[in-house]
Parts: sequence; structure tokens; C-alpha cells
Amino acid sequence: MSEENLKIADIIFAYIKGTITDSELGELTAWMDAAEDHRELFQQIMTSASYQNKETVYRRFDSYYDFDCLKGAIRKRKRSVWKYVAAAAVIVLPLLVSFLLQIKQEGIFPEERMREISLLPGKSLATLTLSDGSSRVLSLENFDLIDGSKRIVNDPDGLSYQVEDTSICGEIAYNEITVPRGGEYKVTLDDGTRIWLNSESYIRFPVVFQGDERRIWVSGEVFLEVTKDAERPFIVNTEKLNIKVLGTQFNVRAYPDEKCIQTTLVEGSVQVDNLRGKVAVLLPSEQLVYDALDGNHEVREVDTELYVSWKDGVYVFVSQRLEDIMSLISKWYDVDVFYQNSAVKDIIFSGRLKRYENAETLLRVFERLGGVKFSVQGKTVIVEDE
Repeated sequence: MSEENLKIADIIFAYIKGTITDSELGELTAWMDAAEDHRELFQQIMTSASYQNKETVYRRFDSYYDFDCLKGAIRKRKRSVWKYVAAAAVIVLPLLVSFLLQIKQEGIFPEERMREISLLPGKSLATLTLSDGSSRVLSLENFDLIDGSKRIVNDPDGLSYQVEDTSICGEIAYNEITVPRGGEYKVTLDDGTRIWLNSESYIRFPVVFQGDERRIWVSGEVFLEVTKDAERPFIVNTEKLNIKVLGTQFNVRAYPDEKCIQTTLVEGSVQVDNLRGKVAVLLPSEQLVYDALDGNHEVREVDTELYVSWKDGVYVFVSQRLEDIMSLISKWYDVDVFYQNSAVKDIIFSGRLKRYENAETLLRVFERLGGVKFSVQGKTVIVEDE
């Protein structure tokens, strides 16, 4: 291995260990700009590698720590030699992109490529519809009101339902929360269950849970921390699935414009009924993917961070199609996406985006990796091949 490549390998390995410096990052980006082979290497990694177990990758990276061989493998593109590229580099680019997205170092991106891309993030915004049909816009403004037996309090931590008079019984009153594109909101229900609502999402729920179950209705994407109650199971209804729990943490993604519904379990256990008589029980780190077109579902083990980190202010992408990434961005940043060439939809990228930052940095990194360019006209992101 040449001295130059050894140095680059050392820099990348330093990043894997979490010890990379800003100056080393500058050297790494300069190396990427120096030759098409370097850029091609990263492009091939992105389209071939799958990011699974970090410890395994580290061990295999040690075994194939030779960038000259990696470049040779790219040129040859033969037989099973590519497994060495994937083994050595599967961890490198996702982590590199993550690091690039967390700093804004002057001079990283050439001036000629700094076209204006301004995508401002969403904010806490929703509409509350009360049991009498009246509505109120929700933001960070403090207020409280009464609906039936509940005192509803809104503050910077979201909406919460507090009992005023537990002796009041009668017809169940329902409230609804609708979150628009570019919005999000949090609500704490009567039983203490906390719900995070993502952009373009909706929930309907009783002001006070009565009877032997706790049932709500959702559309879009929500994360739930369900308060345990062995006597009253918590049931989440979507258009195609019913999810039954006693106390747990899980994410539901059920957008009407997406053909699949995802239920991702972080903690506890849930029972999922697809309304066609098929039932599945999920364990922690398992995800059920339901195909709304054919009615079938699949259970798989996943890294839950990839599906629930949005509630903590971060989007994590690992080997995802550009179209899927841009679909998420369009909801949170309230923009439409137009593809001049549909082929770019299938380009695979990895990255990390802080939810409350301009999306420009993420799109610039994708441009640097090659194969795609972005521009913004009004509320539309235009995607074209490079």
C-alpha cells in the first residue's frame, strides 16, 4: 500500500474509532476530489454494501485494510472479490457522511457548486379538534381549556390531558389532532401514554378512557410510549392494522400515500392484526411490514434507531433509496420533489440529518458522492442526474 493510501486509510479508521479531527476531514475530502477512482470507490460502496453489525465490520475491516486492493477490485468488477470491498467499506461511508453532516467547515464544498438550497425544517404545529367540533391551532403558546371532564393544558412540551372530575360519566367525548406537512406535535393522553406525531399525521382518541380497553385511531407516523395497565389493553387502529399492547414503546408508520405500513417495536411486545385474520407478535427490535396491496406481512429484525430517531431530533439513513429519503424530507420540510430523470430515485445513500437544521448540508453531501444534483424553485426540490 502506498504511503498516501495508508494515510487515507488511517484517517478513515480514525473516524471509525471516533478520533478523526477537522484537519483530517479536510484531507479526506481533498482525496475524494483528487481522482475519479476515489469518487467511484465511494459510489460503488453506496450501491453495494449493507450496514448491519458494526463489530463484525470492524473485524473484517482490519482483515482487508488495503485501499490499493479496494481500487483494483472496483476496476475489475469480477467474481466474489467485491465482497472484500463491501466488507472493508460497509461502515466507512455511512459514518463518514454522518460526520460530514454534523460540521460546517469552510472550504469543504467548492464555491462553484454552492448553488442556493434552502430547506427550512418544520416546527411544533397542529390543529386540535374538540368534541363539540370546534378547533384550535396548537403551537408553543401556553393555554388551558376544559372539554368534558378533562382539563387540557398546552405548553412547550406539548398537549396534556388532566382529570378535572373523575365522577363524571356518560357518552365518550373524542378529540382529534391533525399535524400538517412541516409540523410535529406531542400529546400526553388521559392514562399518561405519550405520543409523538410526525408530519402529515392524525390521531383520534377519547378525552377519558372508559371501559376495559384504551383505543385510538392513527394515520401517518407516530411514536408511542404506552403506560402499562394490565386490565386495559391499549389498541392502535390504522386503516389496515390493529396493534394491541399493554405497555411498550413502538413506532407506527401508516401514511395513506405509501403502500406499506410499518410497526417497529423498541420495548415490550405488541400483537398486530392485519384485519384479514393474520396475527403476529413482535419482540423488541422487530418490525412488521404490511403490504397494503396484497395483504401480506413480513416480520424482520431491524436497527430501531433508523425508524424512531426522528422523535429525538435526528433522521438516520443507511443504504436507502434516494426516493425514500426525499419522501421523508418532503413531509418535514414541506416541499414537493420533482425528478428530471426517474433513474436517480434508485441511487442508494446513507447519512444523518439533524431534524431542526436546514437540509442543505445533507443534499450537498449526496451531490459530493456523485450521480445527482439538487436545486430549489419555490417549494419544489428539483433532482437531476449529474
